Amino acid sequence: MILRVAALVVLLGALPAVAHHILGIPHYAYDEQYPQTPVLTYRVDAGPHEVKMTGYPGVPRPGERTSLHVYVVRRDTGAPFTGTVTLTVLRDRLLASDSIVYGPITATLEEAVFKFFPEFEAEANYLARIQFDAEDEPWTIDLPIVVGEPGSPWLVVSIVGTVTVIFLLVVRALRIKQRRRTREIARAVRT
Repeated sequence: MILRVAALVVLLGALPAVAHHILGIPHYAYDEQYPQTPVLTYRVDAGPHEVKMTGYPGVPRPGERTSLHVYVVRRDTGAPFTGTVTLTVLRDRLLASDSIVYGPITATLEEAVFKFFPEFEAEANYLARIQFDAEDEPWTIDLPIVVGEPGSPWLVVSIVGTVTVIFLLVVRALRIKQRRRTREIARAVRT
């Protein structure tokens, strides 16, 4: 019996070991070879507190429910903030006023996190406005969220700026040409 157990142990020891990682791919290349759904993360200091926000999915799509988790802790002790946190999501517009698309919603601490679940109506740039009062001091933090692929608002600004500059150059060139013609006519009349 002992010989059979020993033979079994020897046979099992000779079998190839299975590692916990994907064979042939080093651990540092997992994200490149097997990308995961991105997670939106921010970290901001607010006085003695550290505020973190994570969003899943990291790049939400219109009509998709998003999970935003806000963590507020004391930097010196690591103790969680136990008050309330309010979240308001605004559509970030370049020329018009920002409109509220979610909230304001106030949450209490649940499992060391403040949880919010906004849904975005369209591809656009948004602002997540986090507000809380800590030690009789109000804090407001604005963090950007991009939904879908709305494009950069600076593209519109650069196109408008370029067209304006070209227009002004054409107007200036026409004025210079008009002055030259006026001078030529005045010279011709004098002679």
